[in-house]
Amino acid sequence: MRFSRDDATSTTRVEAVLKHSIRESDLFRKRGLVQRCSPTFLGIGSMRCGSTWLYEALKCHPDIQLSESKELDFFFMPQMLKHDLDWYEANFAPEDGGEPRPVRGEISPSYARLKGWQVNRIAELLPDLRIILTLRHPIERAWSQALYQSGFWEHKDVRQISPTEFLRKIEKARNKLSSDYLRTIEIWSKAFGREALYIDFFDRIQDDPETFINDILRHIGTTTPWALPANLIKKKVYATNSLVKHVRDIPEVVQWYIADRLVEPTERLNELLEGRVSSWVDEMRAIRGKTRSSWRILTELNRIVFSVPERLAYETYHAALDIRLWLRWRELRRSRPWQSVSQTKRARRLTKKHIATVHSRE
Repeated sequence: MRFSRDDATSTTRVEAVLKHSIRESDLFRKRGLVQRCSPTFLGIGSMRCGSTWLYEALKCHPDIQLSESKELDFFFMPQMLKHDLDWYEANFAPEDGGEPRPVRGEISPSYARLKGWQVNRIAELLPDLRIILTLRHPIERAWSQALYQSGFWEHKDVRQISPTEFLRKIEKARNKLSSDYLRTIEIWSKAFGREALYIDFFDRIQDDPETFINDILRHIGTTTPWALPANLIKKKVYATNSLVKHVRDIPEVVQWYIADRLVEPTERLNELLEGRVSSWVDEMRAIRGKTRSSWRILTELNRIVFSVPERLAYETYHAALDIRLWLRWRELRRSRPWQSVSQTKRARRLTKKHIATVHSRE
């Protein structure tokens, strides 16, 4: 698809009307009386799927205002208990007090783990958000996260960690939810609509980064084609091996364990994506077929000794946290007047008209 000068002008006009009709002026505590600067897009992960590289690339685009901190982790995270919506929106306000950039957003991979009711609340507040989700081969992603947690967060020498300890990392709820792509897609699609969710693949960052970034730019409504800065074409930002300082190949039992756990969800994902991850399914089936009886026993022991207690502890903690977050959300929403029905309808009509205009040029 080509994006002409007229298209760019159309985008600017639509954004100006959207800002006027949806984002009424409000009082920022730190910046005085200025126009509210809500995000127009969110990157939701998943973890260890190139989100830092994406952040660095989008940060270079002249039409995009990214939060200074890559991962705000605001919505339904502990950060939301500390800060309000004014603080959140201030992250997208121009530093010089001028006109906000037409495209604004943040990238927080933790959002992929949010529950349905939480994502629905975000959609009520920001119904026209564009969503970006990057997927990676499930075995590679889960292994990368296990290495990252052990070597970077816990400062351990990953060469000395036993396969059993890695299996425990794989079973942690944070890792399992980040690997559940199907759940993430269903929750966010239901809240925002399937057309609002853009799905791409980590491998394309390595194989064709310029096409990867321009496809995302089209989705979030900014100017394309855009030349990716040369320093990002071959750059790996926060590559796992550089962060943990040592190379550690995935143990065969860990590889089999991840395949055994995730092959069926990946099969369902492949159906949803109409065969786009069939190579993942074939590879994971082949790996699972190399099972050994000792691995099956280890799987059951890991489930009984670690997985069940870990899940119970996680659910207990988040049950209490969810109550606090729900109450906090009610407080935040009371501090803001709801958008009028006429404003919301007008904004959606303009957005649909703009999207139809852009797609008609493809």
